[in-house]
Amino acid sequence: MRVYVESYGCAQNQGEGAAIARELAAHGHALVDAPGAADVGVLVTCGVIGATESRMARRWTELSARIPRVVVTGCLVPLRTGLLAGPGRERTTFLPIREQHRLPELLEDAGPPAPQEAPATGLGARPPISEEVVIAQGCTSGCAYCFSRLARGPLTSVPADAVVARVRAAVGRGVAEVRLTGLDTAVWGRDLPSGEGLPALLRAVDAVPGDFAVRVGMMSPQSLAPALDDYLDALGHPRNFRFLHLPVQSGSDRILRAMHREYTVGAFSRIVRAARSRHPDLHLSTDFIVGFPGETADDHAASVELLREVGPETVNVTRFSARPGTPAARLPPLGPRVAKERSRAMTDARREVARARLERWIGRTESARVLEHGPDGSAVARLGNYLPVVLDGQPPRGSRVRVSVTGVRTTYLLGRVGADGPF
Repeated sequence: MRVYVESYGCAQNQGEGAAIARELAAHGHALVDAPGAADVGVLVTCGVIGATESRMARRWTELSARIPRVVVTGCLVPLRTGLLAGPGRERTTFLPIREQHRLPELLEDAGPPAPQEAPATGLGARPPISEEVVIAQGCTSGCAYCFSRLARGPLTSVPADAVVARVRAAVGRGVAEVRLTGLDTAVWGRDLPSGEGLPALLRAVDAVPGDFAVRVGMMSPQSLAPALDDYLDALGHPRNFRFLHLPVQSGSDRILRAMHREYTVGAFSRIVRAARSRHPDLHLSTDFIVGFPGETADDHAASVELLREVGPETVNVTRFSARPGTPAARLPPLGPRVAKERSRAMTDARREVARARLERWIGRTESARVLEHGPDGSAVARLGNYLPVVLDGQPPRGSRVRVSVTGVRTTYLLGRVGADGPF
């Protein structure tokens, strides 16, 4: 069959969508790069906020009008499939996240494809240079606002040998950047008999032969804290990007308790100080939720103060969105105007702080790995700490180059390529 795959949302969703495509291709199905060329469409959905959920419903309507059969998976299944209503419903299969491995079997049982005039076209003329390797489903936290934990369930770690095998296979396909991904990567292994944790997994991945780099994905402060020293040691391997995605969500301990986040502002700050002490050029990425129910002006001010105090290079600001089935959905909401104003203020502070952090790199020459080519003849390379540098030329994707940083924008550096050098 000719199959079109489309993924939305977090890195884990993207990784699962890519894995679905590879598995279907391995079973002899033809991947196509346009809905109109497909017999079957696969939609990997995200439901992190209400606006995204509405977008998923619209996209399903569009795809089901153009493709004879649609398979919907991701975080809207099974919790919010009632939103997908219309003429295409009877031609849609809803596949839970943990049953995605059954998709080739479902397509084989479906019988011959419906006739299509459009020919199949090859997907992926440029093989991906980066790949998400999912290391676990679910997590151990109980955040009051989180829809993803309801969709994905309790922690189920992928055994270390299976993760290493996936990394080895990715490197064999020419992947130059491996992204270890999960809802909370720091809890990996806690459900496994071996008792191994993320630092041990990272060391095992680093031992895979090949020319590739590793980026570890999002983790919660309370999950990282027990293994912090060991993890920071493992992070120091030259193969690993010195990058830490550690969402804090609020600068108010009162709001963190209401969110059920299981740590304090002080605990978060201590982790950041320890990480930067061990790795001075660490790239810190964090997340804030603004407008959480019950958030006062003082709570919001505390978040802005924490943002300025910690000075992360990357900040994701999200306006609170009540998700059905979560404890926070039962709390009295703030007015939309208040949430919007606080979101704007936090975003302004984020831009100011991020730019100041990035300006420190102007004039430096660093090793970087080229991971993306732009349509305008530019490229994006990543420094050893994962800061992006936009180049005005296009060295080969996956190559390692020396770059001189010449300027900054709000979220990235500008640079030019110098002599080749070690990564």
